[in-house]
Amino acid sequence: MWSIKKIRIKMVRRKSDLLLIFLFSFFLVYMMLLVYVTFLQPNPAYEQAHMSAYMLDLDGESLYELDSSGHPHRQKNGARHAHKCKEKQNFVFIKGMKCATTTLLGVFYRFGYTRNLSFVTPVHWKMHLNWPYPMTPRDYRPSRRGYNILTDHAIYSEREMAAIMPKNSVYISIVRHPFEQLKSIFQYFKVHKVAGVPSKVENPVVEYLSNLQHYESFYQRHNAPNRWCVPDGFSITKNLMSHCLGIPLGFPAGTKNITSDNDEIQRYLVHFDRKFNLILIAEHFFESLILLRRLMCWEFSDIVFNSANVAQYKFKTMEVPDSIMDIHRNWSSVDYKLFEHFNASLWRLIHQQGPDFYDEVEAFKIVQSQISSYCSKIYDVKDKNSIPAYLNKTVVPSSEWTRQFSMLPKDCLLMGPNPYATLQIIQGESDVRDGDLIRQQDSVPDNRTMKGSC
Repeated sequence: MWSIKKIRIKMVRRKSDLLLIFLFSFFLVYMMLLVYVTFLQPNPAYEQAHMSAYMLDLDGESLYELDSSGHPHRQKNGARHAHKCKEKQNFVFIKGMKCATTTLLGVFYRFGYTRNLSFVTPVHWKMHLNWPYPMTPRDYRPSRRGYNILTDHAIYSEREMAAIMPKNSVYISIVRHPFEQLKSIFQYFKVHKVAGVPSKVENPVVEYLSNLQHYESFYQRHNAPNRWCVPDGFSITKNLMSHCLGIPLGFPAGTKNITSDNDEIQRYLVHFDRKFNLILIAEHFFESLILLRRLMCWEFSDIVFNSANVAQYKFKTMEVPDSIMDIHRNWSSVDYKLFEHFNASLWRLIHQQGPDFYDEVEAFKIVQSQISSYCSKIYDVKDKNSIPAYLNKTVVPSSEWTRQFSMLPKDCLLMGPNPYATLQIIQGESDVRDGDLIRQQDSVPDNRTMKGSC
């Protein structure tokens, strides 16, 4: 009897022990779940706030995954930067004057042409979309396919461009230090020759700015010879980048002019911050291209380039007195504000890219050197229909930054040496594909007075 009671007591104790073990296990699991929910579970609000400092796509999604240190990381073997990253094909590039824009034009022509995308192309065989006047429907060719890319010379016309471009279009432009741009403009447009600057003058830019009103009025005179593409009364030396971005600066005569209104200029700059996804800086071209690649979810193969319209001339590197620089800063004050604003924006964006940004820049420089060397050999071949077999391609090996890709002679020729040859190919194909629409457009008289000549 006593032994049976003893057994029963043991069984009760064993059940109690099992119950305690079960309760303890349940408590342990509960605490682990609590810790996970409180501390370890992904917090969308935190992640969104943390990722907002990095580049976002048009849907507000990060183009990068974050590593444990909070920095965006790249995928290996040249894979795109994140699984959500999708190549962007719709974009507007506001092509200013003499800001490495023809170089970029070759990049964008090749990108769009090799993908059979549709360009907003100038009418007839023109190069510009009514520059330096605002673009209208009479200035571009009709297309049954709609449009993917606008990249030829045009004044930023927000409503007109939004009306014809896809809603998810990326808006891009590029600016340059205003005085460096001025020197390039002098060389390219032969400003000093049109304005009558004596040929014996050592530095025509210094001479021009020293007698600014005299030379400006002579340059802008009615029907000045050799002033191609530039209409009467238009200043090619004053706030040109700002004009191309659509800031109202009094041209054509009688229109709004905010040159002296600092508050209004600042409002325009803030507006551009909202409307443009990226403003590149010519002086930091490689850094700008990597930012562009990340924004657009492109590959190294999409951003390699041929340097176009890069001239060497005597006054390019001449020292200029501070007094002359001050004259130009006052003369082209809006462009200086524009440049300083977006140069600062670019560096803020670069600083947000994480510690491996310059590794990517340096990797791209190596690839670009290879492509430049190869394409220069293609350009040196006189008969482009008989390119030697040893130049049939160059292969860029895969790396942690890029997939392997091949560059062919046709790729080089789409980018240069004169990218406007590619524009003519695009225009010729437009004549065939949409010729009836073009003829219908041309049949309506164009009585506008503000029409660009190029």
